[in-house]
Amino acid sequence: MCGPSSLYVYSGPRNPVKRRRGSELHGRDCGGTQVRVSIGSLARLGMTKIRAAEEPTTLYMLQYSPGGCLGSCLFCSQARGSSPERLSRITWPHVSLGEVLNKLRESPRVFKRLCFQTVLKPCFVEETLCITRLLAETGLPISVAITPVHHRILEELHATGVERLGVGLDAATPSVAARVAKPYPWRIYMKFIGEAVEVFGEGRVHVHLVAGLGETLRDMLGTMKRLYAMGAKVALFRYTPVPGLPRLPGIGVAEYRALQLARLLLEHGLDPEDYLDFTASPPRALWRPPLPPGVVARAFLTSGCPGCNRPFYNESPRGPIYNYPSLRMLSSQLEVVKRQLEELGAGDWLQ
Repeated sequence: MCGPSSLYVYSGPRNPVKRRRGSELHGRDCGGTQVRVSIGSLARLGMTKIRAAEEPTTLYMLQYSPGGCLGSCLFCSQARGSSPERLSRITWPHVSLGEVLNKLRESPRVFKRLCFQTVLKPCFVEETLCITRLLAETGLPISVAITPVHHRILEELHATGVERLGVGLDAATPSVAARVAKPYPWRIYMKFIGEAVEVFGEGRVHVHLVAGLGETLRDMLGTMKRLYAMGAKVALFRYTPVPGLPRLPGIGVAEYRALQLARLLLEHGLDPEDYLDFTASPPRALWRPPLPPGVVARAFLTSGCPGCNRPFYNESPRGPIYNYPSLRMLSSQLEVVKRQLEELGAGDWLQ
């Protein structure tokens, strides 16, 4: 338990979570700590058996809390009162961190990256720092997804070997953030993203945005442009209603494809509004960007840190597929994607 001499992780108006002072962080053995691991990651480690159309290329871990996260985000199954065994469509059994590390030592090249996602709970910062120190011993690149914490914690994470940071901004506007009950105000997340870029460097902070929470496409586009101007990158998700979560507005395939194209154009330093008219519904192609069709096609792969493919996190393998987990699967459905792009007048972008 965290002692009485505590510091707030971030002094937001809702759900402040406390941490111990820095002197208490060192020397803790967390090898026996329980963590949640995505069912696909467990299968690839040989710790369970499932049939998988695509295997994860990143080992996905989630901080364990018996009751889930102290946050109350309406779109998240980890929120209080929801189903902590799940995150989006995926089941996340809890296992010993030590067992996971032992399996990794047996097969060190199974994954391209380790991703550790935090939840709001007492002492989550101390536990995260301890876990990342152990993960760093594997020699694999490490990503941590975290809510706003003090600048000093960012530096400590970086010092433990964390290479990239994920930030769950999720909502494209302050009003949407308030409506879906994000634990801190939108402006706090934006300030935190700027600080994270200072610590981890440009292009190494990946901001999660969830399409379909009630924002407009122009809202989403404006926030994406702002984030890239700050030196961050965007990882796009589509809101997927699962049992126990409310039915939020959602987003159609064509509109989501437009956002994926916009993200790709921003990745290449281009202004999406030079190539797509976002005042139309759905957006309309103005002309083709100066990118080869093979590069344009990559817009529809899972976006995030290098090596992240999140198979079927947002969709059933039966489709429609919003984020393709591999070039192999995308190539097999390229004609399907072309038909979806024709709704935007962009079918020839893949030719």
